[in-house]
Amino acid sequence: MIPGPAPSLSQWAEAPGDGLDGVASALLLRAPSVARMYDYFLGGKDNYAADRAMADKALDRAPVVARLAQVNRGFLERAATLLAESGLRQFVDVGCGLPAERNVADLVRRVEPSCRVAYIDNDPLVLVHARALLAGDPGTGAFGGDVRVPAALLGHPGLRRLVDFGRPVALLLLGVLDFVTDAEDPRGIVRTLLDGLPAGSHMVITHTERTPELEALAATARRAGLAFTPRDRAEIAEICAPLEPAGPYPAALPLADAAGTDGPLPLVGCIGRKPG
Repeated sequence: MIPGPAPSLSQWAEAPGDGLDGVASALLLRAPSVARMYDYFLGGKDNYAADRAMADKALDRAPVVARLAQVNRGFLERAATLLAESGLRQFVDVGCGLPAERNVADLVRRVEPSCRVAYIDNDPLVLVHARALLAGDPGTGAFGGDVRVPAALLGHPGLRRLVDFGRPVALLLLGVLDFVTDAEDPRGIVRTLLDGLPAGSHMVITHTERTPELEALAATARRAGLAFTPRDRAEIAEICAPLEPAGPYPAALPLADAAGTDGPLPLVGCIGRKPG
């Protein structure tokens, strides 16, 4: 789902046959995966002991993280549907994570069956799952890529065959930039991605807002090799600044917990279009 500590993982994912050998699989399953932890928070079953142990530790440090995952997923569903209803027909879900009950293709094709959807992740196990589910669907594809190398991500040959970059694209970055460090320049990543999209394209971003509780969790995550980086609202607004206002979430606004009564959560959402 999210940028991980080892760039070589995406190289494994691109290997002939799209599979992993037993040694590679065993090594990956010993370490917690953000994608599988997210699956656990959403009530999924595609997670392992290392993921559950780290997820439970996260819940002990910051119980809000389960609701953040759920609200983040709900925002993805609303945003994808909204953009399809507004006329967009091509979607690129970066950091797609493990398949959920309602994936982007399911959502947007309820609006228009011809929509094309690309899923991108740097976790090879995510790609194995995705490619197994997408087999035989010519309108979707799953590709290895790392948001920290945005130009290469958009230049993936498989992506370029599936998506027509002469027409508008909706690029989704849900819960991805939270795992990009300041040194890896999330603002520059957004600018580079936006520069590579055609006129009329849109981008959807969510990002965790810094709180004392989540900052403490970030320190724990870093010790486990997960570069969780919550930011304050001004920093998130700066990341979203290259986007022009679009839709009901035109700026970096906190998202509400629809299932609760406590008001907005420390999760910021933005939908915007490419200027010009």
